[in-house]
Amino acid sequence: MGAVQLVSTVLKFVPLLLVAVGGLFFFDPDRLGPFNSSGHGAIGAVSASAALLLFSYLGVESAAVSAGEVNNARRNVGRATVIGTAGAALVYLLGTLSVFGTVAHDRLVTSTAPFSDAVNSMFGGSWGGTAVALAALVSMTGCLNGWTLLSAQTPYAAARDGLFPSAFTRRRRGVPTVGVGVTVVLASLLTVFNYFSGSGKVFEVLVLVTTFTATVPYLLAAAAQIFHLVAGRPEAVDRSRLVRDSVVTAVAAAFSVWLMAGAGYAAVYQGALFLFTGIIVYAVMAARRQRKQAR
Repeated sequence: MGAVQLVSTVLKFVPLLLVAVGGLFFFDPDRLGPFNSSGHGAIGAVSASAALLLFSYLGVESAAVSAGEVNNARRNVGRATVIGTAGAALVYLLGTLSVFGTVAHDRLVTSTAPFSDAVNSMFGGSWGGTAVALAALVSMTGCLNGWTLLSAQTPYAAARDGLFPSAFTRRRRGVPTVGVGVTVVLASLLTVFNYFSGSGKVFEVLVLVTTFTATVPYLLAAAAQIFHLVAGRPEAVDRSRLVRDSVVTAVAAAFSVWLMAGAGYAAVYQGALFLFTGIIVYAVMAARRQRKQAR
């Protein structure tokens, strides 16, 4: 998985960087539209767009989820998370700015392939769509490879702690095969549902639901750090960095709550239903564990 991820990341990073940096040489401020064209207030518009935007950054926790497979995890997980997020943010911001400055605003708001339009505008011709499609194919292959195996790590860890069915602990050549199989089936069903729905609004809601459910673990992680800081546990608190850690944790917790609110009522409602379903699984597992202890 690591080898495939490395190759696919490089192959998709190069064209993205080309558009992000190359587009700045073709940038025309007259092509920019209004900063806020949503018709809502600035705070509401930023909150709503932030929830959608986070979907692009989901996976920032990937290095932490797979920490058990990482050499020198205490050092490398933190570095991978910070460097990876910073690098992605830089490319995304520059790429978005380049697209805004190379494609006219009235054309951009109706565009179904803004990066393709930006490439065609920068270099002429109509081959931009093909080039971007190839880069997107490489990107999707890398994402599918990484997310399939990564998604299986969470139920595997939960199963090892007795919080999920024991079948998810089965591994073959180090891979939790049951988790991979369930992940593939659920993701395929979700894709088919989204495809046959034929509505961009449905996709938007699914994106927001995904963002909401992904933000919950972020909030729980921040809450866990707050617990360690307040309790003063020596193994979890570095006294020399107490002030810095407290500020970062408070900001992270507030940011997570803000993103949940920005996801909107429909996403929070549906996301909460998915989370509540987990209570049933937990109740069954807790009962089975208690019954074994009674024996």
